[in-house]
Amino acid sequence: MTTNDVSLTHDLPPSAAEASRYRSLLAAARGLVQCDAAALLQLEGDVLRPMAVDGLSDETLGRQFPVAAHPRFARLLDSSRGLRFAHDCGLPDPYDGLIAGQPGILPVHDCMGAPLRLRGATWGLLTLDALDAGTFEAVGPAQLDALVALVETGIEAAHTIQEMEARAMREQAVAQALRSGRGATRELLGSS
Repeated sequence: MTTNDVSLTHDLPPSAAEASRYRSLLAAARGLVQCDAAALLQLEGDVLRPMAVDGLSDETLGRQFPVAAHPRFARLLDSSRGLRFAHDCGLPDPYDGLIAGQPGILPVHDCMGAPLRLRGATWGLLTLDALDAGTFEAVGPAQLDALVALVETGIEAAHTIQEMEARAMREQAVAQALRSGRGATRELLGSS
């Protein structure tokens, strides 16, 4: 599959199965790193769109986050390995008011995230939030790298499955057309 093929499937809404795979990835991520909220955001042009959230309100899934309007996301996308934001970081938190069960703006909490790559191109972001300051101090670079590798592998698998499903549907349509006789009839002209 070429980079253009990835961009063609990039704009399609996730199927229920694909959304389920992304939610499973977040559950695995939360199993490796203790946090109160996690999100997978796919980059579409200059906008991040949540593909799955865990610990954030369902309203988050319907939002789009322009990168230029969210400096934390911009810094994560520009980072090579991911970042941890100090609890007193002055940058606005894109999830203020979206933490499940915490409708207000939270004054102190830990935030961390990393860019995700698919087939050499930036796919989006993994973000993690904890309500207690200092929660992510124990997460070292090796653990974050392992977490990113796990999520990227899961995204690659989800895309491969989606491609295989699309190919199978195309092949079934061709087989159905051949069985029904459409496209299979040809006239031969000639004499011998």
